[in-house]
Amino acid sequence: MKAAQFSNGAFTVADVPDAPALAPAQLRIDVTACGICGSDLSMSKDPCRFVHVAENAGYPLATFDTDRPVVLGHEYAGIVSEIGSAVTDFAVGDRVAGIGLATDTATGIPKIIGYSNEYHGAFGEQIVVDAFWVRHVPDGLSLEHATLAEPLHVGEMHMQQSGLTPADSALVIGCGTIGLGAIVAAKARGAQLVIASEPSPKRRELAAKMGADIVVDPNEQDPIELWNQMVAEGNTLVGQAGAGILIAYECSGRAGILGTLMHTMPFNSRIQVLAAPFGDEVIIPVVGQFRRIAINFGHGPYENAYDITLQRLADGEIDAESIITGRVGLDGVAEAFAALRDPEEHVKILVLP
Repeated sequence: MKAAQFSNGAFTVADVPDAPALAPAQLRIDVTACGICGSDLSMSKDPCRFVHVAENAGYPLATFDTDRPVVLGHEYAGIVSEIGSAVTDFAVGDRVAGIGLATDTATGIPKIIGYSNEYHGAFGEQIVVDAFWVRHVPDGLSLEHATLAEPLHVGEMHMQQSGLTPADSALVIGCGTIGLGAIVAAKARGAQLVIASEPSPKRRELAAKMGADIVVDPNEQDPIELWNQMVAEGNTLVGQAGAGILIAYECSGRAGILGTLMHTMPFNSRIQVLAAPFGDEVIIPVVGQFRRIAINFGHGPYENAYDITLQRLADGEIDAESIITGRVGLDGVAEAFAALRDPEEHVKILVLP
């Protein structure tokens, strides 16, 4: 099949081997569209570091041989072209989207498609995935818009894990697609106040469109100082002071942000980490202890986060088209990756194989 493969630091369009034969509980899908994820940007910037970190973390889902090509892309939507012998919920021709996981039939280990030399991602014509993680795309929702359910559902998942209540306020740091998903989820779950912090004007505009009550440029205004000031003044937007807490949703993945938040978040607050850098970080653990700050990297129960997000897209609760800022074919993948490193220009670029 034809795909945009990544090898030796570059993308090239090439004919690559088909994905392995289906296991009984797997689907083969003809790809209609796939979003470029922030983790794809991290991997392409330094594949060896990416795999080294995953291996040291004991996370085989994202390990592969960096000396061999890979085809990235896991934010997919498409049409079922083949079903495994044990699949009963799908048929050839179904419109689907989902979370890109495939259990390697040779090892029994699940892999994130694209972070595998055998299980290609969706920057190619076909993928093989486990049916368990696939969902039917509701009628009326385009397959291109359905690709957004994967990155946006991360916000819903972490919102549930953070234990946000209607008395609490949410500070969303970084308004790429994951941050926008966190804003949507915080508003849907009745947060007292949602503050979005983002240096890019385009992304600040999107944050407001997704429902953020206050949007700030952190280069001009410290959002935590703003919240503290509003509480001290008894501003009605934050409700009764002390009734809830401020929860920071770190979605920027910027180096150093965790240490900064530990020093500046209010006492007894929480930090929920949705996006994290791959480099070493220096923090002073006792600062979090002094300030009684809880940090959660993704622990805790959640329920139907992807399904909830897909339905929000289908119901028109999310302006999907405003998030998609570009579309490219396979021959435009390299340029798209370069463009996404400038947050002033783009938020989400779709690859259309």
